[in-house]
Amino acid sequence: MKLRALKFILTIFSVIYPFAIFFASCLSIWILCLLGILWAIRGFFESGNFKYICFFIAVFFMLCMIFRGTNLAFLYPVLMSLLFLAIFANSLRNEALITKIARLKEPNLDQNGVIYTRKLTKIWCVFFVINGVVAYVLSLMEDKIYWSLYSGVISYMIMGVLFGGEILYRKIVLKV
Repeated sequence: MKLRALKFILTIFSVIYPFAIFFASCLSIWILCLLGILWAIRGFFESGNFKYICFFIAVFFMLCMIFRGTNLAFLYPVLMSLLFLAIFANSLRNEALITKIARLKEPNLDQNGVIYTRKLTKIWCVFFVINGVVAYVLSLMEDKIYWSLYSGVISYMIMGVLFGGEILYRKIVLKV
């Protein structure tokens, strides 16, 4: 239960992070500190490689606090895109991540389903590359409002369209 609440809080803070950093820059040190602490706490509850990912992100936020005069804090969306890219791309070496997720619902997933979910995993990899590049380029711009809009709204809308579009495609075209 505590881990679920922590995940929810981290999700909320991750979504509002771009706006908090932009509009409440005077509070950014506290936002960075809080996120670092929350990620570290989550690391204690996790196991396997994800434990290390949580601690890595916590260290990232601590470095952002130390070097707060730099643009390091604006690289959080880039870091998250790279982490998700690594997770999704690494899964392509064996059973694709989305295939594993699909097998939770359909344990006897046929070969066409495996091929489809593998392609879908590759599509998400492309998204994470593009998302990371766009977030990085926008982080370099002088006016951070574009970074905030993209990282806080547009990228989530694109993810929603990609996710929702895939569900519609599966239901309407594939009739699954």
